[in-house]
Amino acid sequence: MRLLNLTIQNFGVFHGRHDFDLMPVSDDPARLRNAENALHPLVVISGQNGVGKSTLFQALMLALHGSLALGDQVSRQAYSDFLVSRLHRRMGIGIPVMADDALVALSFRYVRSGQPQRILVERRWRRSGEQVTETLKFFCDGKVPEVAAEDYQNWLNDLFPPGLAAVCFFDAEKLEALSHPDHYSELLGVTLRRLLGLDLVERLQNDIDRYLTLRGGGSKEGDRLRGEKKQIETSLKKLEMQLEKLGKQAEKLLAEEKRLDEALSTQERRLVAEGGSYAARRSAMLERLQPIEREIDQLSTQLRDMCAELLPFALAPELCASLSDRLKIEASLDNTQSAEHLEQHLNELKSVIEEDDLWQDIKISYFNRNQFAERLIKKLRKAARAKKTAKASVLHELAEPERERLQSWITQVQHSVPQQTSFIGERLRALQEEQTRIEADLRRVPDEATLAPIHAEITRLQTELEELRLRQSELNEQIGAAQFQRAEAARKLERVSEKFATVQARQRQTQLAERSRRALRSYHEALLRQRIAALEKALITSFNTICRKEHLIEQVSISPDLFTVELRGADGRALDLSAFSAGERQLFALALLWSLRQVSGRQLPLVIDTPLARLDDSHRSRLLHDFIPQVADQVALLTTDAEMDARLLGQAEPYLARAYRLHFDARKQETVVV
Repeated sequence: MRLLNLTIQNFGVFHGRHDFDLMPVSDDPARLRNAENALHPLVVISGQNGVGKSTLFQALMLALHGSLALGDQVSRQAYSDFLVSRLHRRMGIGIPVMADDALVALSFRYVRSGQPQRILVERRWRRSGEQVTETLKFFCDGKVPEVAAEDYQNWLNDLFPPGLAAVCFFDAEKLEALSHPDHYSELLGVTLRRLLGLDLVERLQNDIDRYLTLRGGGSKEGDRLRGEKKQIETSLKKLEMQLEKLGKQAEKLLAEEKRLDEALSTQERRLVAEGGSYAARRSAMLERLQPIEREIDQLSTQLRDMCAELLPFALAPELCASLSDRLKIEASLDNTQSAEHLEQHLNELKSVIEEDDLWQDIKISYFNRNQFAERLIKKLRKAARAKKTAKASVLHELAEPERERLQSWITQVQHSVPQQTSFIGERLRALQEEQTRIEADLRRVPDEATLAPIHAEITRLQTELEELRLRQSELNEQIGAAQFQRAEAARKLERVSEKFATVQARQRQTQLAERSRRALRSYHEALLRQRIAALEKALITSFNTICRKEHLIEQVSISPDLFTVELRGADGRALDLSAFSAGERQLFALALLWSLRQVSGRQLPLVIDTPLARLDDSHRSRLLHDFIPQVADQVALLTTDAEMDARLLGQAEPYLARAYRLHFDARKQETVVV
């Protein structure tokens, strides 16, 4: 794995966007692409305290692992509160202003199945009040991987497990813990377990122990299940016998019900034969007969009233129609003008016809024109004389209202009166037929003495049938309850039988789990001893390489249980880490870190925050010349000005890829990167 670029925006003391190129540099580009170790692996980021070096260190771990960078048990709210505290703040007009969003992005090269891949991880945070939401984007060779967004972090953890962070990112706190006589053993144990995956082995061992605890007592459980199975089988047999007995009772009741149904049908047929059906309907027929008779009387009265009014005229429709026509003619004669007025109009009409303007553009001779005028006037005078004659022959001297009322009656006689008479007649005929039918049925009703015995027998049979069906209902409830109990017993027997059948299999599984536990314990112990032996040798070499007191440590013994380290010098004398100087203890921590990386067997980048604080010039020089070129093919040092001055930076020139200088602008309350 090789870190390529870190981008940070509005995070901590950094305002706006800043890019840090972390890529090692080689004089030979082909060597940089193909070799594991570059000629210039070192990137230095320096500045005074508080300018953002630890922020960059934190940003690297956040980019890779998000909330896991703060610990395994960090809650979502605690993570949100932390992100709120890391949003950039700057001075506005007299008041601090907090950024609404921030970003951290890290690109790195990763070789997977022999194929190099360029990975880009981008985390963006957006603030809403006092809460921060995180958006994670992930790109592989510039493309979004075929992974659900919610699984991005798991995919990233597979590439770079969180346990590897222990040997890739070291700050002053971890270096202090590794160099402190009271704390290094605990941190060493945690780091070595995570680095080798032994924490997963121990977790698996605990799971197997819990599994065996839960599976304990297999023989006792088998005896209990055998007894329970026998008891259920006995209960099931009793339920089967009970159901058989209830079934026979149900068959008897069913036969009795059939007999009663047949007897009841026989009595009902007798009742019908004796006219009992008419007797049963007598009251209903009487109740229906009364409104029929009332309606017949009403319709007869209505028909008589119509006979006294317009109905007789409906019997002579032709006369009514002739009268209507005569009345219309006489009405039109009243509107005809007098003959004198008509003659005057005829003379005026003749004058108009004889004018030349009327015949303009019409090709007709003068003679024909006069002939036409004379004939037209003659026809009009003849018509006027006919009307005058008709006027003299008016038969009905009626006023206009009387004539209109007479026409209305004629219209009723021709239309509504026949329809109404037809409707009343049909309704009267239907009612009379229904009246005749009901009276005939009433005459068929037998006397009570004939029907009384049949009614009594029917009542008795119906009562017996109701009691029988009640007993059937109670018996069906008993059968249903017994069937439910039988089904429950059968299901319980099936479950117990399955459990009983798996007891021996579980015992076999328990034996296999016990063997697995012993194998894991042996594997854990063997791997731990092997790696601790390798770590002991590597620690001797690493420490003596970077310490000016060469061969100060000749022997190292690490306890596989407590991870305490016992050091011995050249004379075999035990060395107490607490007797070391502060610089030597820090060298011991760096040597231990170097050794852990060698034991891991992986080529991983190394980022150290404030690594040179307690070292003198001699040890700093050895660290630059002996530690950095060999510890990793990519090293990033976050140092203060006191740790990495211009002289020491000049010594690091042969290994230096690039250097960044951080300045804090107190006026703008932000860091400037050079």
